[in-house]
Amino acid sequence: MAKRNNYDYATVINKALDARNSLSLSSYEQVDIFKILRDKENVSIILTEMKGDISGFFLRKEDICVIVINNKNTLGHQRFAAAHEYYHYKFNRGMTYKICPILKYDDEYEVEKEANIFASHFLMPDAALEYYLGKRVVRRELNISDLVFLENHFMISHKFTLNRIREINKKLNITDEDSLIEMEAGIIGQAKRLGYSTDIYKTTSGKGREIFSNYAELANELLEEKKISFGKYEQILLDGGYESSLFGSDEDNEEENML
Repeated sequence: MAKRNNYDYATVINKALDARNSLSLSSYEQVDIFKILRDKENVSIILTEMKGDISGFFLRKEDICVIVINNKNTLGHQRFAAAHEYYHYKFNRGMTYKICPILKYDDEYEVEKEANIFASHFLMPDAALEYYLGKRVVRRELNISDLVFLENHFMISHKFTLNRIREINKKLNITDEDSLIEMEAGIIGQAKRLGYSTDIYKTTSGKGREIFSNYAELANELLEEKKISFGKYEQILLDGGYESSLFGSDEDNEEENML
């Protein structure tokens, strides 16, 4: 495959497939990117509302890594952004800090374009697309139900599903650009009509800050092993935003009183 700018497009795709293989993921299954980053890669994930046109940012200090994702974007977008940041974590070893704007698939910056390509193929590999489309699109053209199935199966946004379809269509020739343009709008209504969840098409900012991390567990282990004092334990939890681990919440207290 020909090179694009200073990087090899095929090499980036192979990195995505190698990453799936290293995690014992088949080409056909959905990737729980938040769980993988937390449990397999020991990366802390924070989903929180951020100002401006930011998808997320990546921060690394020695062996500690934090990825922060803007939950004002849709869940599908957040999952893509997390996979994008995963590329920076895994392959841009010298990178310690990177703010990523609202993602443009064909970004002008080479390292961002690489991360976008990686995220697309890590979350939705060609082999899976060909397999599922081969089963669904038989003696007919692609339609909106195929897109809704794919993006709900792989939990990826409608926008980036369309990007992947445009790529694979060069090989499969199952639709045309005019048809894809017609399918760009009204996806939530279409998903409802077809009986699918609409969660991936919606923001999660109403949930407040969500943290996917073993940060509090590690602090508790240090306390139990007497490697830190209780005062230091309290400070660590407060610095990490884990006030509820120390003091509980009103809701927790109410539930305890009902037991």
